Amino acid sequence: MLGDMRIALGRRGTLLRTSIGLGLIVITFSFLGWSLASNWSELRAEEIDVKPVLLIVSAIPLIAAIVLQAFIWRLIVSYLDGQGRSELAQLPKVFLYSWVGRYVPGKIAYVAGRFFLGRSIGFSTPVLVGSITYELALLAVAGSAFATVTLLPSIAVESETIWPYLALPVFAIGGAVALHPRILRWAMQRGARLMGRDEEFEWILPPHQIACLGLLYAFTFCLVGGSFYLLIISITDYSPRYLPLAAGTFALAGVVGLLSVVTPAGFGVREGVVVAVLQITMPLELAVLISVVARVWATAIDLLIVFVVLAYDYVSGERMLATALRGDAGEPEV
Repeated sequence: MLGDMRIALGRRGTLLRTSIGLGLIVITFSFLGWSLASNWSELRAEEIDVKPVLLIVSAIPLIAAIVLQAFIWRLIVSYLDGQGRSELAQLPKVFLYSWVGRYVPGKIAYVAGRFFLGRSIGFSTPVLVGSITYELALLAVAGSAFATVTLLPSIAVESETIWPYLALPVFAIGGAVALHPRILRWAMQRGARLMGRDEEFEWILPPHQIACLGLLYAFTFCLVGGSFYLLIISITDYSPRYLPLAAGTFALAGVVGLLSVVTPAGFGVREGVVVAVLQITMPLELAVLISVVARVWATAIDLLIVFVVLAYDYVSGERMLATALRGDAGEPEV
């Protein structure tokens, strides 16, 4: 009976999170749609100058950033696993297959997809859980740090106040300190003891590996930010002096979307951040238009990546996804 109650409560919790996420999406996009429709007449023709070739080119850095994230995750797993096994070569494909899972409310599918496929090719639960935890934490810290050095100076010049954005360096520094092995091990050991367990957590990464991973993730934000700026100038004229602001805006939007558990792929909250910052340098209705185009653009790229991986997996004969779903893979190590 107790087990049935837990299952029921879990289902209710999932339903509640999904309902809240979908509600936020509907409210946000209703507001954006209303704002865009009511101000459409104010968008002067000279403000919109779509360049199709540049729009296509703008996708290249974003695709490169997503693929790079897949290989960074593989590097984290190799650090934690420590065996240099041949299955490491399949991890980027595991990551890219699971990438579309971000569109499921709660981001459970994004994590569960990698966990399921990673286990199917032989990686242990502690390695997979640790690698995904490190990845999410490092993305949040690196994104906040990148937004700090790009967005804060731009906001200081273009806006009357920078106070809300001072949370960025605080979050970045606090996150970096929390990831230090001594502090992280102490915190996790205290948590384990409170639950009646005594563990040493030997899988915690040393400082030089954390620093290396942080720099790699910061570089992915450089690619993503540059991609977003190219998207903007494919729609309208936007001075190169706003490049740091555009790059920092999309990095901040990505971090907020990452931390927003109830909204799939940061739907709504990312657009809100983009509009809030871009309207400092352009008309509100133009900022809304760019935020909506950016969502469609990013979603199309995500679907393209998953389609290409699926096609490659099939043509190459590996067919990892089909094998994992059939349960034909060998038992994963524990």
